[in-house]
Amino acid sequence: MASRKTIRINLVAISPQLKDLVSELPDHAQFNKKHGHLLNLVTTGFKEDMMRVLFQFFDPKHHCFTFPDYQLVPTLEEFSQLLGIPILDQIPFSGLEKMPKSEEVAAALHMTKSDIETNWVTRSGIKGLLAKFLISEAREFLKVMNVHAFEDVLALLIYGLVLFPNPDQFIDMNAIKIFLTHNPVPTLLGDVLHSLHTRTMKKQGTLMCCVPLLSRWFISHLPQSVLKNDQNLKWSRRIMTLSHSDIRWCSNLRENVIIIDRCGEFPNVPLMGIRGGITYNPALALRQFGYARRDGPHGMIIQGTVFDYDNDPQNLRQKFVRAWGMVKRSNLGKKNSIPMEPYLRWVRARARELVMPYLAVGPLIVESEVEGGTSQIISYPDMPTDAEELKRSWTQYSKGPYSHGLPLKQKNGSRANCQRSPDSECSVQGDDAKLIQGAGGTEGSFGRKEEGQESCELH
Repeated sequence: MASRKTIRINLVAISPQLKDLVSELPDHAQFNKKHGHLLNLVTTGFKEDMMRVLFQFFDPKHHCFTFPDYQLVPTLEEFSQLLGIPILDQIPFSGLEKMPKSEEVAAALHMTKSDIETNWVTRSGIKGLLAKFLISEAREFLKVMNVHAFEDVLALLIYGLVLFPNPDQFIDMNAIKIFLTHNPVPTLLGDVLHSLHTRTMKKQGTLMCCVPLLSRWFISHLPQSVLKNDQNLKWSRRIMTLSHSDIRWCSNLRENVIIIDRCGEFPNVPLMGIRGGITYNPALALRQFGYARRDGPHGMIIQGTVFDYDNDPQNLRQKFVRAWGMVKRSNLGKKNSIPMEPYLRWVRARARELVMPYLAVGPLIVESEVEGGTSQIISYPDMPTDAEELKRSWTQYSKGPYSHGLPLKQKNGSRANCQRSPDSECSVQGDDAKLIQGAGGTEGSFGRKEEGQESCELH
């Protein structure tokens, strides 16, 4: 099978001055308690060759990474866990908020109002503070052993140079606003996906998002053998040799995971980054939470919406904001980690449609042209090959909610399709019914309940 042409992209390096400042921090534990695990993003950085290869697998249709027989989706919950920062029950950054007052910014940074007002700078029409000013102030705080002030200024620098990078060593107002809300996770995921999508469609440019966080997320799913790389293989070959059974899917997550699976009128989750909005699809990430799919997701669940703030004739940004006023969460229940063949076949079909950026390693999977027919020799095993893993997976499957293969039931006991709403024309069955209905889910504290919506449960 032929491969498609790869895309050359640029990555924003971490500032050496910022690394030096982090090395001067006397107490990492105190900083982590207040601001989360931001320091790790600066100290560990990322492998440029790995990230350039990973970028090639981005799927602009499904807003995820599609590999030969599996997909990986950066999720809100994983980003929150990696950063040690909770997702707050509030509408995330949209860029439509009022400008914070100088005294508000000054108070957050332990400075005076005049310190801030005399150092405001405008770049490309956006107000902000120069990194060199904040670095100088941080060092002054450290000289007088005002560690709390030093930590807060350092945190803002990380927000503006790493989380939401600006190539001009400039902490813009967007980063300052998000810093003041203490709710960066939804914006981070939106920024990462929007930037990946933009660069993929334009086939060039600089990936302007938090690459160190995306790197940590990807590494968290890789087996140790790939990270050790005893055979000294290039990243492209390392990734192309992996099968879905090699991936570390949900090592740190507990049973009965609760996820944000949709918002408002959207069948998925609308996210707002720094430069635009994009939807992301939790339905494609179920296995990352320990709940393998049985079949491919319904097209209604993974509808893709992408737009730039400076080109939004449909006023999608306002729709995204309103949707976050009605967040739907679902309790996924007991784990079941075995993906079914119909789902694996769906993923392989999408991989062929997308065309992989590198040549396959080993024999290819050849699907039968006859419906229900048997696939030919496969290079990526559809079941775990390790005996203990096979035994463990079978135990999960036999005790899991899908063990009897029964259809969904409504709470009144009658078998029926799960519908999105009484007036919806599209019914959804299988794995997506629970997501689209938000079964076992809870409202965000800032949300309101939708009318006419029934819960469905698996039996």
